[in-house]
Amino acid sequence: MSKNNSKNIKKDENENKIVTKYDKKVAKRKEEERIAKRNKVIARIVGVVAIIAVVAVIVGSIASRFNKIYNKYISVDGSNISQVEFDFYYGISKNTMLSQPFYGTMTVGDYLAYMGYDSTVDDKKQTNSQTGESWHAYFAENTLDTLKENIALLNDAEKTGFNYDSAEDDYNEFVENLKNAADEGGVSVKDYYKDYFGKYATEKNVKNYINEYLKACAYKEQKLEELKATDSEVKEYYTENKDLYDQVDYRIFSVKAVDSTSGEMEIAKNKADDFANSVSDEESFIRLCKLNAEDGDTSYESDDASLRTKYTSSEMETGVSEWLLSDDRLEGDVTVVENTTNSCYYVLYYISKSYDGSSDEDIASNVLNNKYTEYLTKLTDGMEVNTYKRF
Repeated sequence: MSKNNSKNIKKDENENKIVTKYDKKVAKRKEEERIAKRNKVIARIVGVVAIIAVVAVIVGSIASRFNKIYNKYISVDGSNISQVEFDFYYGISKNTMLSQPFYGTMTVGDYLAYMGYDSTVDDKKQTNSQTGESWHAYFAENTLDTLKENIALLNDAEKTGFNYDSAEDDYNEFVENLKNAADEGGVSVKDYYKDYFGKYATEKNVKNYINEYLKACAYKEQKLEELKATDSEVKEYYTENKDLYDQVDYRIFSVKAVDSTSGEMEIAKNKADDFANSVSDEESFIRLCKLNAEDGDTSYESDDASLRTKYTSSEMETGVSEWLLSDDRLEGDVTVVENTTNSCYYVLYYISKSYDGSSDEDIASNVLNNKYTEYLTKLTDGMEVNTYKRF
């Protein structure tokens, strides 16, 4: 038999081989093992990818939070401001504002407390009834102004070659004051830094901001000295605003209506007119005050009861300043002025108007504030601020 025939016979035998149930089971088991092996490899790959993804999310979140706290919370004039820095200026700005005088012995802090602000509660958890936003948003807006001012001052100090010789002494004094305040408050210095400058503040990580803040303050003091009002500027400001500062000597008598109805007001008006028409000089005014005083009213018994000496517009009774401060007034002028709020009429007797220079210091302060505001506005007007909707 030839070799070719042998090959053909073997081929035919393989092709005609009978496949038993056992062979099918073996083949199926092998296929299942192959698929299981493949799935295991796929599962291992998917698991690794999932772990990498979770780690990436966690790392990304941590990195974002770290970046906000230490690198970029907001930006001002192209400079990134970290949350540590922002919170530092938030504390400076807020506490400076709260300690400022408001009226009489009342501070701004006292007034805001009257408005509902509670310094013992987190600012973010309190609503400012006037704005509808949180108190944190209110103080944060003011902080932006402080940041812009400091950045402007530091930039200008750099341009002008400002020499800050007292930097070290100023820093040591500032830190010492903080430590003393912590002692007085019965808290640790560490906790005081966090209470005053924010939860991420430490003595170390706010040191640079303290130095920058103190440098800006020192440069501001120098600028304020340079911009100090001159005598001619004080005189010019007074001339333009003399009605605010002029002092008037005059006499006044009040004729009260029974009520605010038109009939009663007319009766009071007629009585006031009769009084005014009977005045011939200052002595007659004094006498008429006593004659026209209501029964039981002893307030006009003294000759000086109706006298007002060196009253400025802010001290005068409602509605009388325009007449009294007019440059047309002459000694002995008399008029009647209605006050609907108090349902009365005032009879006025003009004596004199003067200015003794007692407000020159206030005027100089106003001139200086205006000049400094103008200077600062030029430096800050073009500054762009991005809060990234933090507040």
